[in-house]
Amino acid sequence: MRPWGSSERDIIRRAQEGDRAAITVLWDAHTPKLYGYLCHTLRDPVIAEDVLQQTWVQAMEALGGYRDRGVPFHAWLFAIARNVCRQHWRTLGREVPLDLETHDVPAPNRNHDAVLTVDAALRTLTEEDRELLRLRYIADLPIASVARVLGIRPITARVRLHRTLRRARAALETHHV
Repeated sequence: MRPWGSSERDIIRRAQEGDRAAITVLWDAHTPKLYGYLCHTLRDPVIAEDVLQQTWVQAMEALGGYRDRGVPFHAWLFAIARNVCRQHWRTLGREVPLDLETHDVPAPNRNHDAVLTVDAALRTLTEEDRELLRLRYIADLPIASVARVLGIRPITARVRLHRTLRRARAALETHHV
């Protein structure tokens, strides 16, 4: 993915200088996880595509000001995506995401009942807890990056993740999974 044998820092610098190939490398490297996160967060692939585009527009507009001061590029990008999601919900007159019950996406596999059971268990968690799980397991961000996106310390993110997983397990046991 790095055509020049460069580090991501070098690719970002080149993108900041207007190198379209570098921008494409960043897009290719980060879009799949970003899109997966947005689909899971927004529960609508069409809206997720729109929010993905808006995220990249805002990222490219702000790219000149990005400095790697301990904030990985992917954490910076996911923070932008999270803010674009919030803007989207505000335009709909909502301060929080859509309730999963009102906007279910059909399960694409044979284990539809299991997926519905897991969805029901996840609905017992707070939106903050679900966001933590999405960032860690859907977006596959390291815990330090999850903490950056959420604006909390890494140890706090670790503790919250542990507690959230414990609550999720208890909810799954309640649903006999």
